Amino acid sequence: MEIDIFNILYIIWQNLAQFLSNSFLVAAVKFFLFIYVVVLFIDIVLLLMLRGVSTDLKKALFGAPRPLLLRSTAISRFEKILARLKSGNPSQYKAAILEADAFADEILLGIGYKGATMTEKLAGVREGQLETKNLLTEAHLVRNRIVHEIDFALSREEAEKWVAAYRAFFVEVELF
Repeated sequence: MEIDIFNILYIIWQNLAQFLSNSFLVAAVKFFLFIYVVVLFIDIVLLLMLRGVSTDLKKALFGAPRPLLLRSTAISRFEKILARLKSGNPSQYKAAILEADAFADEILLGIGYKGATMTEKLAGVREGQLETKNLLTEAHLVRNRIVHEIDFALSREEAEKWVAAYRAFFVEVELF
């Protein structure tokens, strides 16, 4: 009597395939594995949202790290700048621009941009790293005019516009 090993393996394979396709146990395991994968996917999405994946993506794609600074410290410092705008004194408007510029300079240094001046730091910003680079550059030029032009006049509306430009930069680097 000869035993055909291939025929036996074929019969075992057919029975195994039939068991896997018709078994309630396998169907239940598949269902629970599906639910498990869905829950894991939702967990991963939620963890990425909580971690702030947008910051990580910007850093990975463009090489722009974000500063390490307490949000409450940044907010209180910016509120002092805004308080200067509410004073009604034109010299306080200029001081608000100067303080906002100094704060932005510190943030750029904290992020890792090198340079002795803010202009040099802004020159080191590559395309795509900061969306507010042009706005920040224009605001810095206003700051330079305040410092270098003795008779430079600044209205409250203009000061608010440039402080808003600095605020846009601070929001982009996720200070508040």
